[in-house]
Amino acid sequence: MLKIYDAKMNDIGVEDKKIVHQRGLWHKVFGGVLYNSKLKTVYFQTIYPKESYTFEREDYIDFAVGGHIEDNESVEEAGIREIREELGFDIDKNDWSFLGIRVCNADPSESYKIREFQYFYALKIDKELKDLDFSKSDGEVKSIIEVDIDEYLSLLTKEANEVKANEMLLDRDTRKGKYLSDIKLTQNRIVPDYFNDKSILEKFLAVKSLMR
Repeated sequence: MLKIYDAKMNDIGVEDKKIVHQRGLWHKVFGGVLYNSKLKTVYFQTIYPKESYTFEREDYIDFAVGGHIEDNESVEEAGIREIREELGFDIDKNDWSFLGIRVCNADPSESYKIREFQYFYALKIDKELKDLDFSKSDGEVKSIIEVDIDEYLSLLTKEANEVKANEMLLDRDTRKGKYLSDIKLTQNRIVPDYFNDKSILEKFLAVKSLMR
């Protein structure tokens, strides 16, 4: 169950997740931007198709961690759970930095509506993608992509159409990883809404500032 809110974030009750998206009810989610200061890289996830989606979703790259905040959880409790579920490991709270709240209002389909207060954090790690262990990660995560922060920003600002990145492909059942270097990452892999949302650019610029 999720707590639901009005558009001004006033608490108005609880509701089932499916109904929340069917009716377009406001709720809260946790989002994590994974980064490595030494390498100046950021990380994204791709996902296997979800049964809960009532629309066809392209193979976009998205934030490395993201998920609903349950009605009995704090934002931080939800973050710990989502990091553990989607990445398969923990990140020390000392390595979290709050980036702010993004308000998302979108309708991917008539039966799936997104009305979210998204609590974003920068999550610092000290390992390269090839050295990370995702064996305990959630089966919905298809891959993790590692890209230089400036290269990603050049895609987001449309200064470049294509950059190089690294990818860890994860088997849905065994979670065994296959590392690929120097893959092509193109503009059309970014969620379209992100190009016109200044808050997305601001959050990645904030993450870049943490790398200094």
